[in-house]
Amino acid sequence: MKVKKASLLCSAALAMSAALLTVGCGGTTRKTVLSSDSLKVVAVTESTLDINVSEYRHYTTYALYVDGTKLSDKAFADLLQDADASDDQIVHTDAIVVADDAVLLASRTRDGSTCWTTHLSAQDGKAKLLKIITSTTDCSPRPAPSGWSALYDEASNLVLVRTHPFALHPISGYWQVLWIEGDVVALYADERAKERLIVRLVRISADATLAEQHLPMNTYAEPDLLHASPDARRQWLFDNFSVSLSVPASIQLRPDNALKTITPAVWAQYQEMDRQNNEADARARAEGQARTDALYREVREAESAKGNPASRIQ
Repeated sequence: MKVKKASLLCSAALAMSAALLTVGCGGTTRKTVLSSDSLKVVAVTESTLDINVSEYRHYTTYALYVDGTKLSDKAFADLLQDADASDDQIVHTDAIVVADDAVLLASRTRDGSTCWTTHLSAQDGKAKLLKIITSTTDCSPRPAPSGWSALYDEASNLVLVRTHPFALHPISGYWQVLWIEGDVVALYADERAKERLIVRLVRISADATLAEQHLPMNTYAEPDLLHASPDARRQWLFDNFSVSLSVPASIQLRPDNALKTITPAVWAQYQEMDRQNNEADARARAEGQARTDALYREVREAESAKGNPASRIQ
């Protein structure tokens, strides 16, 4: 499409009915993010115009080439040693360069039913894949300090990834990464069962707790850190806590902290919301089990009516 023609079409698109969500006025750009003798990784960005906000939306995936040949979905599934993925379309959504010939890669099936985080490298024309995480939720790297990435496995345990040199460090539990210094990481989590917020110092190489600070949830509001940048998380930590890495390590709430607090009335509202959510979850589980039981009952009755011995399904 010529530039002038594309401009006219996009101008017309902006004048169309607001019922239309997007218009394919844009294009595709390619940028090589890694190129070695055997492995090439290309970022493919597709841009479309969202006329609701008059802005372009950009979606980036990654194409992989081994020894000059594009790595097919089947070839990638073979590297994964995942027979269930051999017939699936696979989309590579994240690629972080971790060496001159290797990337930390997040991939998923086209329908999103399964995803993987892998370490992909290639030498002498041969690809090598280390499977780090297989999940049914999300395998994308999360915010972490420079030189690190944070992953979460299927059980929501944290996996810290050091990019240079590449190394994996599992950390038990679901934690948000605040700050890393040497072999120590500062982590944040809420522990709803004990109604407390936790900020913890952990030795990365041993997954060993060095120090921690507990904050009661009926006093302190939960911080909005989930989508915060690594710099914002670090700032939150040092604005509110005094951290010492000397032996023994310690972390203490600063007297001049700026943590938000809540009133007893607000805490009561939170508890009521939790109660209602738990009841709704219990009802949903019970209804799902009832549907499953009814289905099995129908199958057993139908097979019994046919006189089939296989009807004795438990």
